[in-house]
Amino acid sequence: MQPDALDLSGLRDIHTPEALSAFWPPAPGWWLLLLLILLTPVALYLVHFYRLRSAKLYALKQLEVLEQTAESDAGRYAEEVSKLLRRIALLRFGKDEVASLAEREWVDFLIKTGDLHLDKKLSDLFAYAPYAKGQFFDPESLANLKKAALAWINKNA
Repeated sequence: MQPDALDLSGLRDIHTPEALSAFWPPAPGWWLLLLLILLTPVALYLVHFYRLRSAKLYALKQLEVLEQTAESDAGRYAEEVSKLLRRIALLRFGKDEVASLAEREWVDFLIKTGDLHLDKKLSDLFAYAPYAKGQFFDPESLANLKKAALAWINKNA
């Protein structure tokens, strides 16, 4: 006996797939967007860290180069050290906070941001070196100037 070709009684019921959630799991594009959102702050931090790190290395190297001119032209050395610290301060703290500082305000800023303990002679050297022509430059004050600049760069750059 042949089974009837039109007899459907032996078939099983149709099984429908489970209902799909409209929100989970998200499409691959949403995963990429989430990854981009999470990695952006990390990338910005790394770029900022790299800029500060490279600025510190540049400043330390530049300070060594400037030291060679200290013996021949002490006034220029003090002026260039002050300029170098100002460039680092502009990078670190921004022009709104640093650009307008001069003389005593500049020294107070260096003391505040670098936890420096400058005596009167050294603070005068930082404040007035760009304007003075070798008036108060002795080897000891230049050595103290370099120590203070190194301490400030290591703390802030």
